[in-house]
Amino acid sequence: MMRAAVIGCGISGIASAFYLRQRNIEVDLYESEDRIGGRIGSELLLGRWLDFGGKNVGKNYSLFRDFVRECGIHDYEYFGFNTSQIIDGRVVKINKEGAKLFNTLRFISLCGFDGIRKLYPHVEAILKDRSQGVLNSEYFNMLAEKYDHVSLAGYLKEPCLSHVVRPVTVRMNGAEPDECYPGNFGSNLALIIDSYEQLKKGMHGMLDAFQTSAEHRLLKILTGHRVTSVSSGTVKGSIRIASLNKGVPSTAVYDKVISALPAIRLSLLLEEHLPEASGLLRQVRYYPVAVAIVKYRHDVFQKTQRAMVFDHTFPLSNIGAYGINDLDLVRYTFSGRVSRTVISDSSVPEDVVALGENIASPYFAIRDNTRLSFAYRYISEGLCAYSPFHYRLLRDIDKKLSSITGFGATGDYRRGASIEACFRAAGECVDKLLGSEH
Repeated sequence: MMRAAVIGCGISGIASAFYLRQRNIEVDLYESEDRIGGRIGSELLLGRWLDFGGKNVGKNYSLFRDFVRECGIHDYEYFGFNTSQIIDGRVVKINKEGAKLFNTLRFISLCGFDGIRKLYPHVEAILKDRSQGVLNSEYFNMLAEKYDHVSLAGYLKEPCLSHVVRPVTVRMNGAEPDECYPGNFGSNLALIIDSYEQLKKGMHGMLDAFQTSAEHRLLKILTGHRVTSVSSGTVKGSIRIASLNKGVPSTAVYDKVISALPAIRLSLLLEEHLPEASGLLRQVRYYPVAVAIVKYRHDVFQKTQRAMVFDHTFPLSNIGAYGINDLDLVRYTFSGRVSRTVISDSSVPEDVVALGENIASPYFAIRDNTRLSFAYRYISEGLCAYSPFHYRLLRDIDKKLSSITGFGATGDYRRGASIEACFRAAGECVDKLLGSEH
């Protein structure tokens, strides 16, 4: 039986292992941390597992929903699209819950004439063919050829930049509009026009189900194993992996290997054996994100207003209810240019939470609402912002990676950061690597 290894057990690694096992291939899944999940991982807060990322499941996430079904999970709960922002000193609500005509007109007013003129054809292309709403799609590659010499800040104008574009890029990419490019924006637009549910047992329930099923499907999950190098094996067509587990080195040889690491992590792994590929991978930009999930004694939100985005002058990019019925459970997200100057890996979590509370308290019931507990994460390479002419960079990366026969790479920089895009990229990576062999 063919043996394969997958490096990294975030959502891209899980998806890669899933598609390899569908081809009846024995898989070792390497994860440097002591538990799986990566950036969608969970933390225990007051006896409840809470997800830090990926918890909103789009209605159009067909690949991910198929995987969840295979894990034996069928229960979703409505979450919807409900947010707000401050415009000219007043709170403006934006949602897809009823009053469709009113909210459509509001969205048009937020975009402005120039925004509608430029964005509508792109939205229409995605609605006609959902596969276009990802990185490296035919439609948006053509757009990149025309416009990626400028950033989104040069391609679009106000008010669209501040009221529509930035709330999406700063949340999904950790980047400002002048750090993002038109040819990559399809992956953001696809998220805007979708609607969302959540798994009733959260991503933690899915991760548990995946680990349980692994025991019966020739899938070995090697937590605490940090891969230190990847190179061609001594036997033609084989690949050698070196790793460390609790400081103890070991090596293993496989027929196929897939990296499911962020581009920046893969670049470090390939520095010795593929320096040119490593240099190209470093061109994919990542930005930090800090997330705090805070439990309060009383409700912070109302059901009609469950979230808010903040403008470029604040380190807090957005605040939102953890779930439609979790109005006392608040998720604070810190990303964007100002956040990078204020928050780092040395910041005191308690201080970061207090900063978020101070910014959001004028708009929500936070002041004099007892904070019971919180969970916090800072991820230095948390959000991927891609690169200008990104599809060209991906093509060049793949040319360099092809020097290791049987090696493939997937991840959030391939088709986009959503869990559905990660599943699509993983499936394509497996298909390309195996061809018609299985």
